[in-house]
Amino acid sequence: MSITGTTVLDNTSVLGDTADLKKKISDLSKNHKVDLHVVTINKFENPSSSSEWAKALAKKNNWGSADAVLVIATESRQAYFIAGSEKTLSSEQQSKVYQDYVKPKLQSGDYKGAAAAAVEGIDAQKSGGSGVVVGAVAVGTASVAAVGGTYLYRRRKKSAEAKKSGVNKYGYPTVPQATIEELQTRAGASLVQADNTLVRSRQEVEFARAQYGDAQVAEFEKEIVRADELMKASFHRQKLLEDDVPDTPAEQRAWLGEIIENSRQVTEMMQAQEEKLSSLRNLEHDAPAAIEKLQLGLPELDQRIEAVQRTYSQLQERYLPSALEPVKENVALIEANRTLLQQELDQANTLLSTSRSEAVVHLRSGEEAAQQVAKLAEAVQNRSSELETAQNNLSTDLLSVQRDIAEAKSLAASQNKDDLQAVAAGMEAVLGEVRQQSEARPNDPLALNEQLRQLTSELDKSMTSLRADRERQHAAEQSLERALRSARVQVDSARDFIGNRRGGVGSQARTYLSEAESHLSEAHRLRTTNPASALDSANRAIALATDAQNAANRDMNSYYDDRGGRGGFDIGDSSLAKGMLLGTILGSLSSGSAHGHSGGDSGGFFGGGGFDFGGGGFDFGGGDWGGGGGDGGSF
Repeated sequence: MSITGTTVLDNTSVLGDTADLKKKISDLSKNHKVDLHVVTINKFENPSSSSEWAKALAKKNNWGSADAVLVIATESRQAYFIAGSEKTLSSEQQSKVYQDYVKPKLQSGDYKGAAAAAVEGIDAQKSGGSGVVVGAVAVGTASVAAVGGTYLYRRRKKSAEAKKSGVNKYGYPTVPQATIEELQTRAGASLVQADNTLVRSRQEVEFARAQYGDAQVAEFEKEIVRADELMKASFHRQKLLEDDVPDTPAEQRAWLGEIIENSRQVTEMMQAQEEKLSSLRNLEHDAPAAIEKLQLGLPELDQRIEAVQRTYSQLQERYLPSALEPVKENVALIEANRTLLQQELDQANTLLSTSRSEAVVHLRSGEEAAQQVAKLAEAVQNRSSELETAQNNLSTDLLSVQRDIAEAKSLAASQNKDDLQAVAAGMEAVLGEVRQQSEARPNDPLALNEQLRQLTSELDKSMTSLRADRERQHAAEQSLERALRSARVQVDSARDFIGNRRGGVGSQARTYLSEAESHLSEAHRLRTTNPASALDSANRAIALATDAQNAANRDMNSYYDDRGGRGGFDIGDSSLAKGMLLGTILGSLSSGSAHGHSGGDSGGFFGGGGFDFGGGGFDFGGGDWGGGGGDGGSF
């Protein structure tokens, strides 16, 4: 990667506005004759050693003894800081710059602050620090769980004088921890990344299962279970942060730190699993057979697509648009993914003889598209079954609610409760409207079931003081079955909607969905032992699943708007399907490169081909860029 015309190259878009940072770097150069370069990437790759990566970058750009570089790998959470010569910054001075200034900022997720802290640290060393020999410092390992706070606290505890004066043991200013707002931004991004990585790992396991059977993937499934537990814990923390109960700053920092750490663990676990699965599948070796298998499956896939198209046409005749809302775009997305599948297969076949590694990238994308077609088709079939079941249950539910209303009227009459009598009469009128709509075509049986559920809920509230405990429990049992059905439908609908559009859906919708699933599980657990509590959990699951789908809809509207709006970007366009559903694949396969990069020199940085030094030497401007260092550790 050649860097010209800039001192800051933010490939991962984590630094924001860099004007102030560039000015600080310029001032540093004027004051101390040290030219700092800041580069962000996803991870160290081609070469994978952070020290070799940084040194190769320096050599590629002919940086000399007056240069220094800070490289931050945001996805793998590693960093490397190196100076061009021991005359510029000694090993000890570099260590102080990194450990006392840069690292605390990195630990708290403040990447822009870390870059600015590097300037501050170099300035401090050149103003009064001294050092001895050798030239590079590798980043040490540290857990992100403390989110910077524990690290700073321990350092302050070592010196009461430093605590009072606001300086560390080396005599330089301590670096403040990230703000809660910065932690929130990072936690949300980490949560989405981890969730997407987990989804992709599940898919890879299914691909491997299809090839090698259940026994070969048992170990990977255990890892997914562990990752699931971490994600559930993170989503629970996120829900606590978003609820109406005020949280102290300490609680917010602790929970955000837990989310970030859990997300990091999930991402690392799943990335390691993907490497093992890739080795198991050995796609580069088996690419011809895998391409042929995918090609042979196209006729069956096309038959399934035709069946789904017929099913959806029938659903449109029988049900209102509101009933089909969660799957209204599925047919178009199926067609877009089918087009994408063919494009990726053609590319894989074309590249098979010239660049098998690139062919594998297109093969995996094609496999993903094929699986996406299957999932979208399954969602349509599931919706069809849900609507049919809801329609069949309407008559039974109508009778049940009618009995509840009759009971309310009887209790009101026997105990002279005019207010309850009025409520029951109003509900009876609503029930009549629901009955009429249930017999009409097209209709929305799920919406009608929801109306009945709400009627029952209101009746329960009105009659609470009049019913004996046994009667209330019995009523809860009757209401519970309707609520559980509604909750299951709503949760499944939200899960399908979010899962099939995960490339455009953020952390809030996923958090709501996770909480909805937890409440639904709790409802089923309590259904026989405590129907009343189970009913509360089921109703909560419905509300959260609805919130999840609404949040996902908002995210998707923003996603479309960012890409030119619905009017300017056809939902059936295969490029949109690729961006919305498959974007994380290519990102994970080339995460050492800048997001959105395509084409370019495959022999250089970010092209996937490593460094090409052309067999010739470079004039390094007097910088040795050697002497010490090692792989950059996690921050």
